[in-house]
Amino acid sequence: MESQMLNLQQRLQKLIDQYTKDKKELDELKRSYAQLSDENKQLLAQIEDYSKLYTETDNALSALKKEYESLKVQHEEMQKMLMGIENFADDAIKTIDDIFPKLGDIE
Repeated sequence: MESQMLNLQQRLQKLIDQYTKDKKELDELKRSYAQLSDENKQLLAQIEDYSKLYTETDNALSALKKEYESLKVQHEEMQKMLMGIENFADDAIKTIDDIFPKLGDIE
C-alpha cells in the first residue's frame, strides 16, 4: 500500500512539475504573442504610411509627366515660331539686299 502511495505521489509530482513547466511556457508564449502583435501593428502602420507616400509620389509623378508633355508641346511650338521668324528675317534681308545694292558694288 505504501508503494502505491509513493507511486501515486510520484505521478502527482510529475503532473505538478509538468503543469508548472507548461504554465511557464504559456506565459512566455503570451509575452511573445504580445510582442509580435505590437510589431505587427507597427509594420501595418508603416505599410499604410508607405502606401500613402507611394500614392502621393505616384500622383506627383503623373502631374510632372503632364507638365513635361505640356512643356514639350510648348517648346515645339516655340521652335516652329522661331523658324518662322528666322525665315521671315532671311526673306527680309534678301529683300533689303535686293532693294539696296551692296556698298561694295557702288564703288
